[in-house]
Amino acid sequence: MVIRLTPDGITKVKRVTSDNTTIVKKVTVGTPVKRVSSADFNINHISGVVTTDAEDGSVLVYDENNNQWVAQKTLTNTNITGGQF
Repeated sequence: MVIRLTPDGITKVKRVTSDNTTIVKKVTVGTPVKRVSSADFNINHISGVVTTDAEDGSVLVYDENNNQWVAQKTLTNTNITGGQF
Protein backbone atom coordinates (compact mmCIF):
# COMPACT_ATOMS: atom_id res chain seq x y z
CA MET A 1 0.00 0.00 0.00
CA VAL A 2 1.38 3.42 -0.87
CA ILE A 3 -0.07 6.35 1.07
CA ARG A 4 0.84 9.74 -0.32
CA LEU A 5 -0.22 12.90 1.52
CA THR A 6 -0.28 15.94 -0.70
CA PRO A 7 -0.17 19.64 0.29
CA ASP A 8 -3.75 20.10 -0.88
CA GLY A 9 -4.94 17.52 1.67
CA ILE A 10 -5.68 14.74 -0.83
CA THR A 11 -4.56 11.27 0.26
CA LYS A 12 -3.75 8.78 -2.48
CA VAL A 13 -3.86 5.11 -1.48
CA LYS A 14 -2.81 1.96 -3.35
CA ARG A 15 -3.77 -1.23 -1.55
CA VAL A 16 -2.15 -4.61 -1.41
CA THR A 17 -4.30 -7.14 0.42
CA SER A 18 -3.85 -10.72 1.50
CA ASP A 19 -6.48 -12.72 3.42
CA ASN A 20 -8.47 -9.55 4.25
CA THR A 21 -5.33 -8.00 5.79
CA THR A 22 -3.91 -4.75 4.42
CA ILE A 23 -0.12 -4.78 4.12
CA VAL A 24 1.71 -1.44 4.13
CA LYS A 25 4.52 -1.49 1.57
CA LYS A 26 5.60 2.15 1.73
CA VAL A 27 4.52 5.43 3.36
CA THR A 28 5.67 8.67 1.73
CA VAL A 29 5.04 12.04 3.38
CA GLY A 30 6.30 15.18 1.68
CA THR A 31 9.58 15.54 -0.16
CA PRO A 32 12.67 13.88 1.33
CA VAL A 33 15.39 16.20 2.58
CA LYS A 34 18.60 15.38 0.73
CA ARG A 35 21.14 17.32 2.76
CA VAL A 36 20.92 18.14 6.45
CA SER A 37 23.68 19.75 8.45
CA SER A 38 23.72 19.29 12.22
CA ALA A 39 24.87 22.91 12.54
CA ASP A 40 21.44 23.98 11.23
CA PHE A 41 19.64 22.30 14.14
CA ASN A 42 21.11 23.73 17.32
CA ILE A 43 18.62 24.04 20.17
CA ASN A 44 20.37 27.20 21.35
CA HIS A 45 19.19 28.99 18.19
CA ILE A 46 15.49 28.43 18.86
CA SER A 47 13.70 31.50 20.17
CA GLY A 48 11.89 30.94 23.45
CA VAL A 49 14.32 28.23 24.62
CA VAL A 50 16.84 28.99 27.37
CA THR A 51 19.59 26.38 27.87
CA THR A 52 22.13 28.41 29.86
CA ASP A 53 21.69 26.30 33.03
CA ALA A 54 21.48 22.96 31.20
CA GLU A 55 23.43 20.06 32.66
CA ASP A 56 23.42 16.29 32.30
CA GLY A 57 19.88 15.03 33.03
CA SER A 58 18.11 18.35 32.37
CA VAL A 59 14.75 18.56 30.60
CA LEU A 60 13.00 21.52 28.98
CA VAL A 61 10.19 22.85 31.19
CA TYR A 62 7.80 25.58 30.06
CA ASP A 63 7.93 28.72 32.23
CA GLU A 64 4.52 30.37 31.85
CA ASN A 65 5.66 33.58 33.59
CA ASN A 66 8.40 34.20 31.02
CA ASN A 67 6.73 32.46 28.05
CA GLN A 68 9.77 30.32 27.31
CA TRP A 69 11.21 26.83 27.73
CA VAL A 70 13.93 26.54 30.37
CA ALA A 71 16.40 23.69 31.00
CA GLN A 72 15.89 22.34 34.53
CA LYS A 73 16.72 19.22 36.53
CA THR A 74 13.73 19.56 38.86
CA LEU A 75 10.17 19.04 37.63
CA THR A 76 7.49 20.99 39.50
CA ASN A 77 3.77 21.22 38.74
CA THR A 78 4.11 18.04 36.69
CA ASN A 79 1.09 16.41 35.11
CA ILE A 80 1.96 13.71 32.59
CA THR A 81 -0.81 12.27 30.43
CA GLY A 82 0.15 9.33 28.24
CA GLY A 83 -2.91 9.60 26.02
CA GLN A 84 -4.91 6.72 24.58
CA PHE A 85 -3.48 4.03 22.38
